[in-house]
Amino acid sequence: MTVPALTFLAPPSIDAGPDEELHDVTAEPPPGRSRRDQAGPRDRSDAAADDPGALRMTRGAREAAAGMGVSDADVQRCLDEPTDVSPDADNPARTRFRRGDLTVTAAADGMVLHVARRGR
Repeated sequence: MTVPALTFLAPPSIDAGPDEELHDVTAEPPPGRSRRDQAGPRDRSDAAADDPGALRMTRGAREAAAGMGVSDADVQRCLDEPTDVSPDADNPARTRFRRGDLTVTAAADGMVLHVARRGR
C-alpha cells in the first residue's frame, strides 16, 4: 500500500514587509475554462442550479412524460397554473397538481416525481 504524499502550506512569514506581495497559492484555470469546469463533470442538480427556471424531474417522471408525448412546457404549465392542487393521498408531503387531463406529483423542493394522464 502506498501512502499519499502530504503537502503543508506554511503561512506567510511574519517578517514580510510592505514591499513584498503575498500571492494566492491556488492555481488559475486555463483560459476559457472556469474553476467549476475544472472541478470535473457536473451532475443534473448543478445544471438546474445554474438555471433557476429549469424543470427538475426524476428520470422515471421524465421517461413517463416522454412516453406520453408530454413536453417539459406542458409539465411546467401544469405546475404554474393548475386547476386543482391537493396533497398526495399516499404521501401528504408531496403535492399533486392537475390541469386538464395531466397530473403532476411534486416533492416539497419542487422536484417532479410523477407525471400521468387521466384516462390512460
